[in-house]
Amino acid sequence: MNNVVKTKLQQGGTAVGCFIGFHSPTLVEMLGDSGFDFVVIDNEHGPFSWSEVEEMVRAAELAGTVPIVRVAYDASDIQKALDRGAYGIHVPMVNTREQAQEVVQRAQFPPAGKRGTAYSVRSARYGTRGGADYLKASNEQILIAVHIETPQAVENIEEIMNVQGIDIFYIGPTDLSVTMGYAVEGPEHAEVQKAMETVLTCGRKLGRTVGIQVGSAAGVTAQLNWGAKYVGVGITPVLYSAFKEVSNAGKQK
Repeated sequence: MNNVVKTKLQQGGTAVGCFIGFHSPTLVEMLGDSGFDFVVIDNEHGPFSWSEVEEMVRAAELAGTVPIVRVAYDASDIQKALDRGAYGIHVPMVNTREQAQEVVQRAQFPPAGKRGTAYSVRSARYGTRGGADYLKASNEQILIAVHIETPQAVENIEEIMNVQGIDIFYIGPTDLSVTMGYAVEGPEHAEVQKAMETVLTCGRKLGRTVGIQVGSAAGVTAQLNWGAKYVGVGITPVLYSAFKEVSNAGKQK
């Protein structure tokens, strides 16, 4: 395993990827061929079976993009995603230092953590890459992103960011606006923007990587300029925008 996204971020670079919440290995290949650094297979909101997740991970590897899985906050989900061969995980609704520590524990093999060990799974190439070298490489290369999506998480952000083993502190603007009580106004509300700035400022202070979710190419550019180093774009708004552009072009005459 060579996690080029993790290496890129450690060297001070940026990474842009795409979240996909439906089963389509073909589309994952297209995302990789289009130059995305990573693909996040959304198994928090998406209707995937674990065999479908594995197919999507395999497609990402084939296309040269880093496969990451967004899981539920559940030990079994983290285990299954990493055993399928994911190079990283996104974990939603991490609100405290203790929860952040637990995520790291679930994603790391002993002695660093308490992830269960099986060499028969895809991540260990079905037993051909087991042993101490595999355990060490996995602990070093797995990328861990925790989502900052509630007022509680923002309030506890410095404690959360001081947890070692986490690579990305990922702002979910929609969830944050809803949990803050601004579902109608959305992420553009001044208080939500202030909360996001709090996360970014803390990241700069502690030398930690802040990521964020967007819905368009313009959003990617804006958030990289803002200071995020890791940006994920949702695939559905991108597709809808492209579809509407073509559809509207056909109606102009």
